[in-house]
Amino acid sequence: MSAAVIGVMVAVALLPPLVTAGLLVGSFQWTPAFYAFLLLFTNIICVNLAGVATFLFQGVRPRTWFETSRAKRANKIALTIWVSLLMVLSLIIYYSQ
Repeated sequence: MSAAVIGVMVAVALLPPLVTAGLLVGSFQWTPAFYAFLLLFTNIICVNLAGVATFLFQGVRPRTWFETSRAKRANKIALTIWVSLLMVLSLIIYYSQ
């Protein structure tokens, strides 16, 4: 049941801006399509950032002790990448206004 809820959440977050962007590109309306793509990228980044943060706050750990250091490093890298991308996207949105 929870996997279905997660799938619906991702579909609701990603499909409407993607479809809107596709329709706008198809009708050669570039400026609104750009903003629809910005919303799509914002949703992708935020969904991934929320997933990483949820795993960290819930304390999800590897099953074996020797994978713990690799998992901690991967979590730090993923968190750094998604926060950095969110900051870059925020700057793009701010300067495109």
